[in-house]
Amino acid sequence: ANPGAAAMVAILRQARARCAPLGVPVIASVFGDTAEAFGAVTHTLEAAEPDLYEVNISCPNVEAEYGRPFAADPGQAARATAAVRAATSRPVIVKLSANVADIRAVARAVVDAGADAIAAINTLGPGMLIDIRARAPVLANRVGGISGPAIRPVAVRCVYELSEAVPVPIIGMGGVVTGEDAVEMIMAGATAVGVGSVFHYRGLGALSEMAAELAAFMAEQGYGRVAAMRGVAHGA
Repeated sequence: ANPGAAAMVAILRQARARCAPLGVPVIASVFGDTAEAFGAVTHTLEAAEPDLYEVNISCPNVEAEYGRPFAADPGQAARATAAVRAATSRPVIVKLSANVADIRAVARAVVDAGADAIAAINTLGPGMLIDIRARAPVLANRVGGISGPAIRPVAVRCVYELSEAVPVPIIGMGGVVTGEDAVEMIMAGATAVGVGSVFHYRGLGALSEMAAELAAFMAEQGYGRVAAMRGVAHGA
């Protein structure tokens, strides 16, 4: 459960105290139901001094007709981004949704509004699972975002398109569970790769295992640096 921005200040401070000595940055995730709320949340979290902010614009926009997510409209996405940008001088990452007509247009809008980087993609859907013995949806909210390996091809396509559309770094994410999955994102143009559901599939040792797989691929293919692989699929 989300405890709210005020409660998160203490949690983020604790995270920074543990991570800073290791040289690990702490990213605070921001969302709101209005553009102004994005700015207000960021203003509150400034007390925690996170290293970066991730702006999740895939949440419902109560100001929009039918409650469409901010990510569904370039103008609304830019408004939310601008509100965060006005509240902080720290780097801002905007997390985009693939559930849009043109993700490139949204990316351009948020970069123009002050985004320093793009994270792509958020979950797809929404989807539903039904417990056939309980005869009811598995989730209390009935529907939820779809993540995991099934969405990776969509994420790779989005990263590929975005790397040609905007001049900022792109964090590729969505269904990355092996080192070679990470290579795919990098070859599509990702500067960095994010993971989440891999811990469900492979446990807490997943990162070290993926790093070994990545290194093995690079040795096999003769890559001395990750940067040498970045965006190579565009020249194919």
